[in-house]
Amino acid sequence: MTLLAFEPETDIEHRIVEARDKGLSGDALMRQIADADLYIPSTGEVQADGSGFKPILLEQNELPFVAVFTAMSRQPKDMAPYMLRANGKQFFLRMPPGYGIIFNPGYEAQMLLPPHGAAALKQDLRRP
Repeated sequence: MTLLAFEPETDIEHRIVEARDKGLSGDALMRQIADADLYIPSTGEVQADGSGFKPILLEQNELPFVAVFTAMSRQPKDMAPYMLRANGKQFFLRMPPGYGIIFNPGYEAQMLLPPHGAAALKQDLRRP
């Protein structure tokens, strides 16, 4: 599978490239992603209260991963008709157990956060 080129468009995407090039730790990157806006494709029309949200799930190693993008322009037009824009921390805190996250699927800089990593991040974000 050929991955799409990844030219950073946002501050958080510059941090992703920095982490990929080993200039930033994965933990530090996840904390910065928690402060960023994320764009999550949805097959359902998302209402102001969040109802109707139906994320795109991709499977990796038989585990479910929610597709998430770090720039609005990254989502392929045929992936889903709707998109939820959310603060990373708020999104992570609402993630149900058992799901991972795949950031920027299909791009050279895609990243997998497995379900146990998503649970650990959620726990870290709850600490004062």
